[in-house]
Amino acid sequence: MKKITIIGHLTAKIGRVVLNHAAVKSLQSKWQNRESELLARTEKWISAKGWQEDLSMAGVAARLGTDTDKLSVLFRKRFGIRFLEWRRQVRIEEAKRLLLEDKTIPTALIGEAVGIPDRSNFRRQFKMVTGYTPAEWRRLKH
Repeated sequence: MKKITIIGHLTAKIGRVVLNHAAVKSLQSKWQNRESELLARTEKWISAKGWQEDLSMAGVAARLGTDTDKLSVLFRKRFGIRFLEWRRQVRIEEAKRLLLEDKTIPTALIGEAVGIPDRSNFRRQFKMVTGYTPAEWRRLKH
């Protein structure tokens, strides 16, 4: 009689463990699907040069259908840096390209074109990344 009871308890316990494992696997699968969907939306946003828009991180997250925490985690995993740092680097690389493409375009307009409409902010961010102001960098590369 005792053997049957012990076996019954063990069987029930094993059944709960199996169910818990299946539930965890299901949640992991759902999270991976959501993460893949967010990554696809983010890559599409990057390709469309969405980083040129003058949006806060919360605005970008809303545009991508997520929140700032998930967006931050995604960028750290994908690019190894914070979102705002990534966006600054991308914008400055584009600004460098534009500065050399047409040397008659004022640097303030280039700042606007890459999503940094405030002239002093553009100058500060450019110098932070390159060590030079946009005008200095353009002269050096001339």
